[in-house]
Amino acid sequence: MIARQRHFPLLCSPAKIGAMSLNNRMVMSPMTTAYCNDDQTPSERLIRYFEERAKGGVGLITMELITVDETHRYMHRSMTLGHDRFIEHHRRITERIHAHGAKVQPQISHTGPESVAPMFGGPDPMGPSVNVAPVWGWASRPLAIEELPAIALQYGEAARRAREAGYDGIELHAAHCYNLLASFLSPLRNKRKDDYSAFKVETRTRLITDVLGEIKARAGHDFPVTLSISGYERTPGGRSLDDTQRIAPELVAAGVDCFRVSGGISDSLVTMMVGRSDFGDAHNVAQANALKNVVDVPVMLVGRVHDPEVAESILAAGHADLIAMARPLLADPQLPAKVMRAMPEQIRRCISCESCIDSMQTHDNLACAVNAYSGREDALPQNVASQRVVVVGAGTAGLEAARLAAEAGHEVVLLERQKRLGGSLMLASTVHSDNERFLRWLVAQVKRLPVRIYTGVEATVAEIRRHRPDHVLVATGARVTTPAIPGIDKTPVLTGALLRQLFAGELSNAEAQRLPRWQASLAAGAVQLLEPLITPALLRHGSRIWLPLGRRVVIVGGDLVAVELAEFLARRKRQVQLLYSGSKLAPEVGKKRRQEQLDRLDELRVTVNTCVEIVAVEAGAIRYRVAGGERRVTGDSLIVAGDVVGDTTLSDDLQQAGLAATAIGDCTGLGLIAGATADAARAVEALSCEKKL
Repeated sequence: MIARQRHFPLLCSPAKIGAMSLNNRMVMSPMTTAYCNDDQTPSERLIRYFEERAKGGVGLITMELITVDETHRYMHRSMTLGHDRFIEHHRRITERIHAHGAKVQPQISHTGPESVAPMFGGPDPMGPSVNVAPVWGWASRPLAIEELPAIALQYGEAARRAREAGYDGIELHAAHCYNLLASFLSPLRNKRKDDYSAFKVETRTRLITDVLGEIKARAGHDFPVTLSISGYERTPGGRSLDDTQRIAPELVAAGVDCFRVSGGISDSLVTMMVGRSDFGDAHNVAQANALKNVVDVPVMLVGRVHDPEVAESILAAGHADLIAMARPLLADPQLPAKVMRAMPEQIRRCISCESCIDSMQTHDNLACAVNAYSGREDALPQNVASQRVVVVGAGTAGLEAARLAAEAGHEVVLLERQKRLGGSLMLASTVHSDNERFLRWLVAQVKRLPVRIYTGVEATVAEIRRHRPDHVLVATGARVTTPAIPGIDKTPVLTGALLRQLFAGELSNAEAQRLPRWQASLAAGAVQLLEPLITPALLRHGSRIWLPLGRRVVIVGGDLVAVELAEFLARRKRQVQLLYSGSKLAPEVGKKRRQEQLDRLDELRVTVNTCVEIVAVEAGAIRYRVAGGERRVTGDSLIVAGDVVGDTTLSDDLQQAGLAATAIGDCTGLGLIAGATADAARAVEALSCEKKL
């Protein structure tokens, strides 16, 4: 307790929202999971997901959006409190969460323009005016003023059911110009000219106050209501910067017990709702502080508060009363417990990779790149029959496999050819600094656990056999191949393979020939000598002082590595041009991450040409062909990124030698961090099904 108070005294202190008492000021904010049952009831998977966060010590869990009208679903797998028959299903959630000392509330909403009812043969979506949902693309019908009392009643009844199900309060969704209440609140969607118009302060809140009246009348005046609202819509034609603080006192008078302040409006990539890393920490804090200045109820801040150190400083400054986190609790459900035990260094931190959003848009299944067990809590191996496991390679997949195997009770040996741990994650952390958070955590974990680590070791079949493994997990990484472009072997050019080998302090003869002999020897020798001391942060800072590249850089390639390299160099005042034969840059990632990468290239003035055919490499130039004919672009430095391909040679050799071996991570093909951690998890899970040889 003393250590806890010394580190995060405010974050760990109790708080209240109306009649609801919280053990601490850490709140899990709502995230869509698609874990629900098809009949709009909570699944066991969803309950286990929330239960794990409750066990992790969070003070309050705000569940994902739950509709007040069962006809107007939010997604094909979402929940509702639109009828009394759903009460008992929700009671399962509240009982399981309360058993671990956390409080829980649903986020209730009428989906309005975002309704997917047409997907199920139901009625058209509805809104204040004709609105087009950014995700689904269909238009809503304008609601008649006579229909609004019945909708307010639906909210009141849903709140009553929430209370009967054992929830400790509710959150009312009115943020991001999204769903029904926020659509009525914003002039971006509400074009009405009647008593519910958004163009007057006194009328834009009328539907919300009607809803609050029904909630208090039916669920009780002592049933706490948190209002989720955008502090600033940050869009031309939206609510102004000072609007929320002007309407807040009126909303408190109508029954709001707490505000959760976010920002922006929704679009198909939730750009403003789930902020990218260059938004910076706590980008909605000024709007939360503005509300603190005008109301006496608690104000909760959400939006890129990923670290408890940032959260504590916000509370200490008096800018908010509660801190809501979403993605950080995907990455580490135990974050609150680690904060309360004064162990922040043990927190597995969110790296803002957007894999969670991309997994929803690509697979309709919320997942986390750094935590393969988010949403798969029951799959985590525990108390298994111990085996001797040799892990070869200490990149993302190898480190994660060693960690998971050791935590499951296996005897683990980790072999790494380089003198440092990290593998290709070191390079990925250099060009994308958020990755270094995960790198540091993985390295610290395997060093903390009973893992025998051997660096500078070449993992031959004989060396591996010497450790008498029951199973070998091969995580030796991918290799980069250089395309056979005419002139590439006769012209000074850097390749992806060369850069990787230089970084590892080992040069193949083929790549060494691309450098003058003295440079190749000096570079490889220097890296080998300094290898244990090199960190991604050191490389990032040093590269701002000096890089062995000219001012104009041409990069041939368009995968994520090439795109991130282009951004990295552009931030170091290089004029970068990207040439790519494909039609889609960074094809390995989903729409949200890709769009963020492209936006940054645009902001940095990187010239991009796709769908080009590379003809030849010349001295200081690349010749390429497009529909208009053959062209030439010049540069002081030329980089050919190459192709990342799997390499299971070692795994194949081990199997031929009679050893049980599984290839994981990039040696099976590029999978990025999410693929590496998922591979490691599956491999360790499979070990629990095996008998010791």
